[in-house]
Amino acid sequence: MGPRTFLYWMPVGGILLHLSSTTACALLNFNEGRDQIFVTGTLSVGYDSNIFSSAANEGDIFSSSSLMFEYARRAGMISVNGELGWTFGRFEQNSSEDFSNPSLGLELVKSSGRTTGSFTLGASRQSQADPNVGLRTESWNYNAGLNWKYPVIERYSLAGSLGYGIVDYVDNSAGLVDLDTYSASTDLFYTYTSQRDLFAGYRIRLSETSTGGEITDHAFTVGVSGKILAKLKGNVRTGYQIRQESDTGESFGSITSSASVTWSFSKKLTVTGTVNKDFSTTATESSVDGLGVNLDAQYVLRNRWSLYSGLGAGRNDFLNGVDGGRLDYFFTWSAGVNYSLNDHFKASLTYSYFQNWSNRSASNFDRHSVTLNLSSRW
Repeated sequence: MGPRTFLYWMPVGGILLHLSSTTACALLNFNEGRDQIFVTGTLSVGYDSNIFSSAANEGDIFSSSSLMFEYARRAGMISVNGELGWTFGRFEQNSSEDFSNPSLGLELVKSSGRTTGSFTLGASRQSQADPNVGLRTESWNYNAGLNWKYPVIERYSLAGSLGYGIVDYVDNSAGLVDLDTYSASTDLFYTYTSQRDLFAGYRIRLSETSTGGEITDHAFTVGVSGKILAKLKGNVRTGYQIRQESDTGESFGSITSSASVTWSFSKKLTVTGTVNKDFSTTATESSVDGLGVNLDAQYVLRNRWSLYSGLGAGRNDFLNGVDGGRLDYFFTWSAGVNYSLNDHFKASLTYSYFQNWSNRSASNFDRHSVTLNLSSRW
């Protein structure tokens, strides 16, 4: 650990360790406990062998800290969740990649009555390595969403959503393209059993880039939610999707899928599998048909200790644009240990590995990292 990171760690780490001894569940409770304010502090330090996710393979020691204020109101028909936070990141050698990222979120939830749903708003600045472009990018991200569900008759119900998102890059000089996305979806649910629902749905997604490009995605899907098998619970959705690009006249079709299922093997061992196959648009305005599969496991050793590990693999097919014809395959693996002293102090140590194979030499790279994370909530 370099001197820059050590000096950064000392005061923040001392504060976290001191606050972990507090016994209050929330920083503030008022209105007879209906309103609560929580504060969470986190501190992370580690080594990343490839901070840009590119063939340059430039590694560095990194550290980050964050402070998050959360507000929760549980009174009346509408529940309120709000958060305001700030994350600071430092690199030992690449100080030009240091970041200071604020975030803001609001959620209104209606969980009772005939019609249920939620409304969300969010804004954040993000700094991250983007393997699609081989750069660290900084962007402002804004989103808004409305989700609802309404029972029509005894076994049938309707659900839907509206969404809007913005990705606005801080620096567009590297050819990065801003993206605005509008989406709407609807699903018809059929209660097959008390523990299992079948559904069919449609989603439309409109995307506009800062260069004037317009993209439309139509997805038709069917699926099942709830109890899939005896010990397997979750949601599985699959269907067919069509992407149309108005500026180029191109059209693409592909299977689309999303699934998240959990298998409770025992009281100590839980395994979760996820699958996602969808079209996306890169920061350089290329359309990608991406597939990702992950398998994660957690095993509880004792009351305070647990182990976890994950495996993942996938493929990204770049359909057009500056990366048209590019084909990537990737593999990822991670493992770690969690420690929970009480509700106010948690720690984890994680190792992760990522390998990307591509028919473009600049996109062939591997990446491994080791991270120690401390957090305290009160």
